[in-house]
Amino acid sequence: SQGASGKIYINYLKNQAFSNTGKVTMSKSNKTLPALTTEQAELDFLMEAVIMSKFQHPNIVKFIGVCFECHPRYIILELLEGGDLKTFLREMRPKSMSLKGTMTPSLTCIDLLKIAIDIAKGCQHLEDKHFIHRDIAARNCLLTCKGPNRKCKIADFGMTKDIYRSDYYKKGGKAMLPIKWMPPEAFLDGIFSTKTDVWSFGILLWEIFSMGYMPYPGRTNHDVMQYVTSGGRLEAPQQCPPVM
Repeated sequence: SQGASGKIYINYLKNQAFSNTGKVTMSKSNKTLPALTTEQAELDFLMEAVIMSKFQHPNIVKFIGVCFECHPRYIILELLEGGDLKTFLREMRPKSMSLKGTMTPSLTCIDLLKIAIDIAKGCQHLEDKHFIHRDIAARNCLLTCKGPNRKCKIADFGMTKDIYRSDYYKKGGKAMLPIKWMPPEAFLDGIFSTKTDVWSFGILLWEIFSMGYMPYPGRTNHDVMQYVTSGGRLEAPQQCPPVM
């Protein structure tokens, strides 16, 4: 709903760590949290909780519960200490030069491929449950940790729009749209299907192998709509192996 966004809080429940995602209407300027929210926002929040409660999969964030007894409202999720994938990839970009004068990668191609496979497994589960995510992107995937034993999980069924607000495009006063992750039929006609998520997963692969860069570098959301509609497509990232 318009104006809805989320904040993450870390809490503890009977020796079990979890994260609270409170979703309320907030001012984009001062980040205050009003005590009241719209009825539509309440319904959207409840629907999101119901949807998340249906998924039990190692590559989808675990839903624990929802609280409607006080403001702000809370969706209670497992705590994934590695943070979101987009930030992680940017933090792990090469920082040193090798003896041959090339950048030394902090993540190998195998590391990146494992992350992609984790997300693909989560996407498969969503399809098996006949659910369309509509917003598959690095910002909406979370890591269990940042170390080599990391696992990646699909999360945030609409909860990170405030964190990466520039990734979205507001069309005609309606919901924020992640244009750069959408196929033409989605942003032109509002048509979403499993194929929409497949397209978004392809853009996510580009994010992974570019180490978290913004898709369609140098192009605005409006430019991307024109470019993709006319048949334009992303080129492979420089460091991406040809086999990918």
